[in-house]
Amino acid sequence: MVQLILCGRGGQGIVFLTRLLGEIATQKGLDVISSETHGMAVRGGSINSHLKIGPFSSPLVRTGHADYLLSMDESETSNNEHFLRNGGVVFENSLLPSEHDVFRVDAGGLARSIGRIQLENVVLLGFAASLADLGVSFDDIEEKLAIEKRETVRRNNLMALKAGSKVATELKALIN
Repeated sequence: MVQLILCGRGGQGIVFLTRLLGEIATQKGLDVISSETHGMAVRGGSINSHLKIGPFSSPLVRTGHADYLLSMDESETSNNEHFLRNGGVVFENSLLPSEHDVFRVDAGGLARSIGRIQLENVVLLGFAASLADLGVSFDDIEEKLAIEKRETVRRNNLMALKAGSKVATELKALIN
């Protein structure tokens, strides 16, 4: 069982990540409940998504209960960190260094190096899935992205996922 909050700004792919993780968990036969909260419903507006994998009855994560917070934007981390339980972990798209229970990756920079800033959400997902049990594994995510019919989309998503995972592997080596 896992409770996730995914947050960022409109246009950063929060809805895509929520649906992707939900579809993977559903295909694995797991119970999934999700809910999205859009701010001004415009590009750049605040958005967060609640995703629960397991036998839950309500779609919203209560304050102090989220296992993980995946944040595409530093300001949205502070807006949503109240959802984290004690010992919960943040995965954040940021240039700042990682610190205790807040793991950061320059997802935007890595996405730009691949050639598409729109991939920053998949970079962050690869990073987080390589460091934590999000209810579905990195391999499950990779397998789901690999069945995309559009060659360019499939190739770019897999490159972004692996770029995030590579940074996570490097971070693990530093920690250990």
